[in-house]
Amino acid sequence: MKPQTESLPLYDIHLPDPVSAWPPAPGWWLLLALVIIAALVAAFWWRRQYRQQQRRRDCLQQLQNLRSHFDKTDAQACAQVNEILKLYCLRHFPQAVALHGQSWVDFLNQNNPVPLFHHQSARALAEAPYAPDRNDWRQHYGDFADLLALAQRWLNNAQAPQQQPAPDTEAK
Repeated sequence: MKPQTESLPLYDIHLPDPVSAWPPAPGWWLLLALVIIAALVAAFWWRRQYRQQQRRRDCLQQLQNLRSHFDKTDAQACAQVNEILKLYCLRHFPQAVALHGQSWVDFLNQNNPVPLFHHQSARALAEAPYAPDRNDWRQHYGDFADLLALAQRWLNNAQAPQQQPAPDTEAK
């Protein structure tokens, strides 16, 4: 028998089509959904923080404007300082808006890491808006610039109350 030298009728090797990246596997869809949700949550959180800080920035700007527009011994300026502080409290401490006098000063001191309003500055916030004009205003209530500086410090350091969880009503 003679070996055949003829070639066999074989076809070339055909490679499979390359693997496509589209459509992605379900795990990639899940990852994409998580990234989108995380981005939306971060955007809403940032917007909320920005809006909360906007009132503080507005109040600080009003105090800065007050520094240049009022006479340093004017009792109306103390009323304006109270009004600006209460405007900030309207959002974060609504129960404080109705306070006045010494209870208002005590509230301001309690809601700051370090109590700021003592002696003349406390008297200026508690009494000056309601007191008649005095010749010895500066001796009695102190320097108005000091009161403005303390109010600005309070606004910068005021601690908004933490959201408390609702009390558990189940009987155990």
